[in-house]
Amino acid sequence: MKPLWNLPPRFISTTHSLGRFLRRDVVGLTPVQIRVALDSLSRLYPGPADVNFSYQEMNGMQVARLKLKNTTTKTGVFFIHGGGFAFGSARTHRAIASALTKESGCEVWIPEYPLAPEAPFPAALVSLEELWSDFCGHFESVFVLADSAGGNLAVAMIQRLEAVNRERIAGLMLLSPWLDLRSSSMSSRANANAWSPFDRLDMLEYATHYLAGANPDQPAASPVLGSLAGFPPTLIESSKMEYLYPDACLLRELLELESIDVFWREEENALHGWQLFPDILPEAKRSLQGLTHFIAEKVELGAKHQMLH
Repeated sequence: MKPLWNLPPRFISTTHSLGRFLRRDVVGLTPVQIRVALDSLSRLYPGPADVNFSYQEMNGMQVARLKLKNTTTKTGVFFIHGGGFAFGSARTHRAIASALTKESGCEVWIPEYPLAPEAPFPAALVSLEELWSDFCGHFESVFVLADSAGGNLAVAMIQRLEAVNRERIAGLMLLSPWLDLRSSSMSSRANANAWSPFDRLDMLEYATHYLAGANPDQPAASPVLGSLAGFPPTLIESSKMEYLYPDACLLRELLELESIDVFWREEENALHGWQLFPDILPEAKRSLQGLTHFIAEKVELGAKHQMLH
């Protein structure tokens, strides 16, 4: 199936290059300005009528909770949104979360964790860890879903959990994760910017905003440097054309070395963040199917395990 944006590679590369020039050198958009613009646009998406979207303040954070109306579920998804640690919100990720809720019947929580540069490392990580125990108390089967920079936070959070709490996670789902913040990372060295609105300079900038002088060599900042022993079954999805493909490939290798079950999905020509548009893009619909199948399989496996014990 051809992607919606089946355009000549030179056209796409030129468009992204021009976009980076205008954003950085002409307009000079700050992370806060990008955040406001994206949130404003995302408010135009009304969401499906049969999915309830509501905010609740928990542990000093706004947490969006999405669930099917007039139903109950024992399965919860802890969705850590991406956005370069500096932008993104429950509203920017509402479409994929709503679609996942409809398809799987699960309840999705999207914490609006503190963003950089106002709240640098490790503020987001600490806030997510504090919310995690409350989340687990609401469900029998729990999953973690994260995209891009959210993948960094998800893996780092799981690494810092005690083994007994890590074992509770039925599955981890990572969409184009950004897992290595070092300037020497494989993704930075490859600088695959032809199919990306961001390039190496952008990634270095956002890493700098987030780290605020902290060492990127520590696992809490670059979780590929930490232990992956005892990790839950993990679905990893990436596109061969996108900037962070090397990070996804490296994580796959490291998990397999630890004998962790890895479910790998890749697209040929999808642009970074394609999963956020399941109502529009065929590749996003395929991603949704993969997530739904993964959740259903792990819930069924957990139910069988409980019956045997």
